[in-house]
Amino acid sequence: MAYHWVKGCGFGRYVVPLDAKMIFDCVEEYSNSHDRMTKLVLFVVAQFERELKKRNIMARVTGRAKSIESLKGKLDKWSSDRKRCARFRARSDVFSCVSDLAGVRVMTYTERDREVVQQLIGELFASPAGRAEFAAERKEESARIQRDKTNHYRATHMQICLRPEHLVGDYVNLRGAECEVQITSMLAHVWNEIEHDMRYKGDAQALSDDEILAIDSLGLLTKSGDRIISKLINANARRIEAHRLHQGMRDGSIKDWRSLAQTMEEHFGATVARKAINYRVNTPALFDTIEALNLTHPKDLFQVLSPSLVQTTAKETLPAFTRYLRMHGLQKPLIASETCDLFLIALLSKFCATIAGLPKTNRGPAKRHIFFAGVFSQFETTIAV
Repeated sequence: MAYHWVKGCGFGRYVVPLDAKMIFDCVEEYSNSHDRMTKLVLFVVAQFERELKKRNIMARVTGRAKSIESLKGKLDKWSSDRKRCARFRARSDVFSCVSDLAGVRVMTYTERDREVVQQLIGELFASPAGRAEFAAERKEESARIQRDKTNHYRATHMQICLRPEHLVGDYVNLRGAECEVQITSMLAHVWNEIEHDMRYKGDAQALSDDEILAIDSLGLLTKSGDRIISKLINANARRIEAHRLHQGMRDGSIKDWRSLAQTMEEHFGATVARKAINYRVNTPALFDTIEALNLTHPKDLFQVLSPSLVQTTAKETLPAFTRYLRMHGLQKPLIASETCDLFLIALLSKFCATIAGLPKTNRGPAKRHIFFAGVFSQFETTIAV
């Protein structure tokens, strides 16, 4: 077998080329694990479907283990790329070099829910070893796509693996196995698929000017379509939540986190301390908190969440607490100041001990509000000192 000399980082090394023999070995290695990858995909899809339904996030989930034929085609294409070839030193490198052997796609009804699903991933799964923050990448922000104004690809790509508590029974052999998750809106998914199939799965000839113009026009339509869908869903949600809120006010309580989000936005407005607040992000943790504190009636809640308390939290308490978390390496879960985390921290400044003392489960990470309450109590100690 021939070897290639590859330079890099001030030194060189010999590597096994991605020739026909190596491609055959890699495909065979993956073929032996295809059932395992399929099991991983089914588990991830089930986790997403359950949690999306639980949180009323409108989305569809699909998944697949990469076909043997597709993998071979990809490796054949990579064989002419020296940098990619240099990553293959053994047949088992197929699992670290090909990121989408197991792939799951989450297609949200609205573009704004991409961020919500990304945060959900941080709660459900673990970031693979050697990949910081799930190797999350918003593809449309890459230099390659930014340079091409006709490229309307929009998706967030992340790498995930299962948490230790998942690796029991039939799932023990999924330790270390990675799955690529793509998060995109439904309309963006339409453009992504059509453009990919025409450009990469067609007859390999350059697209005509008419084809390029049509693809570009479709990309622009999907973006305006996303905005229309958001307006439609928002109008529908306002009508439903107004009715739900009215019913809740009649019996004196906020019923769930969605009605809480509307109540908060109607009370505080779109901005707090000159910052736009997304009242739909991290709202479940806030709802769990007000339930535990028996503050589900708006009158009681806003008597505690006074304008002065919220302003002080936004300008002083939350920035100081964020610095404390960063200084102590407590970045998971990540606190988000322009979400309902603002009001959660405001309540913790008054009821930290009560929330920290709530019952904890022994499976998975502590619930968001309980975790932050525990850390906030330590933070308050440092302030007192």
